[in-house]
Amino acid sequence: MKTGYIALLSDFGVNDPFVAAMKGIIYSRNKRVSIIDITHNIPPQDIKTCAFYLMVTMDYMPKNTLFVAVVDPFVGTGRAAIWARTKNYQFLVPDNGIISWIEEKEKILSARALNNSSIFLEKISMTFHGRDIMAPAAAEIASGFKEEKIGPIFTNYRRFPYPHPFRTGNRVTGEVIAIDHFGNVITNITREYITINSLFSVAGKTIRGLSATYASVPEKSPLCVIGAFDYLEFSIRNGNFSKESQVKVGDVVEAIVEL
Repeated sequence: MKTGYIALLSDFGVNDPFVAAMKGIIYSRNKRVSIIDITHNIPPQDIKTCAFYLMVTMDYMPKNTLFVAVVDPFVGTGRAAIWARTKNYQFLVPDNGIISWIEEKEKILSARALNNSSIFLEKISMTFHGRDIMAPAAAEIASGFKEEKIGPIFTNYRRFPYPHPFRTGNRVTGEVIAIDHFGNVITNITREYITINSLFSVAGKTIRGLSATYASVPEKSPLCVIGAFDYLEFSIRNGNFSKESQVKVGDVVEAIVEL
């Protein structure tokens, strides 16, 4: 499906030439496409954080954007690369679970193994499929390359379940799902599970009540807030909650809700 937008996510960082190499290949093959950098600071090899940021940014991209997400700790091992589409978007990813959570937003309507080598670079590195396979394929697909030529239908792609919070009485149990570069601890608990006066805890730290903004508390004070993507966050005003509390992705989070 032809599109004017390719959105990139990766763990490549910005200090090395990896992202530039991918963009160069894309523009060499498709000069009309616009590239959106969602982030290249996914923690190294962190597939689940990539899955989360892919899920929460989908709705903000132009319709029919092709997402190319490359967090690929199994590169060169024989794992498949896949293309998938939903009603409004397309995805090009290694088959390692990165697209597991997009169905929280939109159902996957079609998926294919990316194995048409005619749209890859002639020389393929065992360590950089983002440049040699996914970037040239993305450029061709964005220009209107036919879906059936991408590769065979592929339905057995890897998935891991989305960690929905669960409620027991007045207690909601969730987990840390991502940590942003400010050190804000993002949980999987959304607004509908809690109230403004709930009691929140993670890693032995307890905070009562929701703040409206990061600046609602004194300097260096901890707080809880509903963040930009509508998930509960633990934060410190002008500080780093994750470092100060030694919180990591996957840690248990609890909320006690007043009934």
